[in-house]
Amino acid sequence: MAEQQFTAREITREIGCEISGLDVRRLCAPAIAAQVKRLIGRHHMLVFKNQKLGARELIDFTEHFGEPDSHVLKQYTHRDHPGVYVISNVEERDANVNDVSLNWHTDLAYKSHPSAFVVLHAEQVPEEGADTCFASMQRVYREMTDAERQRLRGRRATYSFTQLHDKRRKMNPDAAPLTPQQLADSPDVHHPVLRRHPDTGEEILYINLPDFAGVDGLADDEALGIVRDLFDRITDPSHVHRHKWSVGDLVIWDSRTLLHSASWFDAQRYQRRMLRTCVRGEQPMPSAESGSSGPTIFRI
Repeated sequence: MAEQQFTAREITREIGCEISGLDVRRLCAPAIAAQVKRLIGRHHMLVFKNQKLGARELIDFTEHFGEPDSHVLKQYTHRDHPGVYVISNVEERDANVNDVSLNWHTDLAYKSHPSAFVVLHAEQVPEEGADTCFASMQRVYREMTDAERQRLRGRRATYSFTQLHDKRRKMNPDAAPLTPQQLADSPDVHHPVLRRHPDTGEEILYINLPDFAGVDGLADDEALGIVRDLFDRITDPSHVHRHKWSVGDLVIWDSRTLLHSASWFDAQRYQRRMLRTCVRGEQPMPSAESGSSGPTIFRI
């Protein structure tokens, strides 16, 4: 294509495309932006190499994909740009590394409008560890039987930020409790297990485990068993892509179709600083209307 001014290389058949030779500040050019959006639609995750962005420029990049969203834990946001969440063990505050993000998850499932896209930019990376792993929910959706899909179609799962934060505090007892305002801003939410992707119209599988609190119409043990089984299938090591970070890497992925997880690193030996933004997604729409009266909530 005549307007292509960068190199795109598929990473795996299921996940990822590496882009080189492009300064993402050039996304203001409509033809380039259109190419990049087509690539993320096809590959679900893009890696831009050798980027040098400040917090404001990262927000500008994020806005090409939608409205930036904020994080509930304001104590970890950038001092001058609260829309940027800083993952770090080098700030003059408690570190927020090696925490609940080590679990497989999709971001902000506990919000009424979960993340559509998530962006991470590497400023400091350890020599060992702290990789980010990705796995495709849509691969498993395609492998599900018709009976499995029919059992879940029309059902809603409940997600709880307070439950997620309780897990965070078990991993880090020094983590501060939620403030009354944070509690008020984070009520439990209910999302369809099978939903429509707003960009493609496809039916997609959408589940999360760290903040999962039940599925309407299913008994506690059955619901948890189904979700854990699906998570195990999604995160089958033979289908996981592990991204090894380099300084300057900028990664964006579709949080509606991919799970991700951080990996542990020695925070006493190495320093890590990542800037994170996300795009506010749509309220998930079911692929079929639920006939149930409401969710049955349990805690795990």
